[in-house]
Amino acid sequence: MSVSIAHIALFYFFNSDASGTELQWKNGIIASHSTMFLVFLITGLSVIIIRKRGLINKPYARAIPHFMFLFFLLIGTIITGIDQLITNAITPFMIVCFFTAMVLIIPPLISALYYLLAYTFFYFVITHFQPFQDVLLSNYVNGLTSVAIAWFLSMILWRNFVYRFRNDRLVRQQQTALQDQNNELSRIANELREVNKSRIRLFSIISHDLRGPLANLNSLMKLVQNDDITEPEFKELLPELASQTLLTSELLDNLLNWSKNNLNGISCHPKAFAIHDITSDIIRLYESQTGLKGLVISNDTDPQHMAYADPGMISLVLRNLISNAIKFSEKNGKISVYSKIKGLVAEISVEDSGIGIEPERITSLFGDDQFSTQGTAGEKGTGLGLLLCREFVERNGGSIGVQSTPDKGSRFWFTVPTAT
Repeated sequence: MSVSIAHIALFYFFNSDASGTELQWKNGIIASHSTMFLVFLITGLSVIIIRKRGLINKPYARAIPHFMFLFFLLIGTIITGIDQLITNAITPFMIVCFFTAMVLIIPPLISALYYLLAYTFFYFVITHFQPFQDVLLSNYVNGLTSVAIAWFLSMILWRNFVYRFRNDRLVRQQQTALQDQNNELSRIANELREVNKSRIRLFSIISHDLRGPLANLNSLMKLVQNDDITEPEFKELLPELASQTLLTSELLDNLLNWSKNNLNGISCHPKAFAIHDITSDIIRLYESQTGLKGLVISNDTDPQHMAYADPGMISLVLRNLISNAIKFSEKNGKISVYSKIKGLVAEISVEDSGIGIEPERITSLFGDDQFSTQGTAGEKGTGLGLLLCREFVERNGGSIGVQSTPDKGSRFWFTVPTAT
């Protein structure tokens, strides 16, 4: 565009006294460069709009290089013809031939057609403006040579372009394949870390949490077997024996469910059930434990409230929450289980008057790295209970949370869909 503006200004403001053939040449050059300037301006604006709107793959967008290729050859031929009024050179035609070959990458067969059309047009234009036959013949040859060299250059540049494009595509494919392999290796590494983490936790639970209760039971059985304790003494130990058995069963149940969930996944089979009924069954299960601590546990769930979830999973959630409430309640404390309907979900709460939880520990209660804490009577656990609660509640489309105040008690709650 700057070259066109310079030509227009130069020919318009200088040599104003030109006349005859010189004036015709001057006006022709001004008209040609004015046309070139307008085409450049319109094409440039079109390219900007196409890129901003993301229309680069549209047919009219792909046609712009072909239009510019032909326009360059056309305008170069016209300027060459006008130059014949004062010179025998065909420099403008040679310039546009080489310029289009180097700047606009067009497939060789199409560029050959364009150059052939351009030379045909060049032939007739030169014949119109150049009256001398010997000069015409020279220009014909020079024009044909220019077209041949330009086409050969265009073909070489096209082949280089295609070669680079294929290499770039191959490199991108290799990079994508490497990235996929890295992602897969990262996934496998993460899985192996999780498996190792689960293995370590499993052995920790077996060695610390399960061995103790089983050792106590074994010692008690040996005392009975060797007649080291009397029958009245044995009867006094029965409540503690029942409590130890229930705790061991609870530990094993959590351990098995956690292992199954981590190794194979547990299928969720939702169905409608009464929240009050399942809560009553679990409370009866812990009667011996609540009796030992003198706890009062009440089922305040509404008998009309129905949930739609996997009963086995929700039963395990309630068992763990009630067990924790018992575990962290002082003697003669109170525990309440109640329910509320909130829209399409039922919220079930287990509230106790126990020792509560420190605020800084609340955020990690449902995490993967939470380990057990001894209860008010030295009760032990696997540290898996709340983790399983979270996973099972989420599998049933609900959420779980806690509100707690140290030395005043805690309220654990979770939601499940209602049966409609």
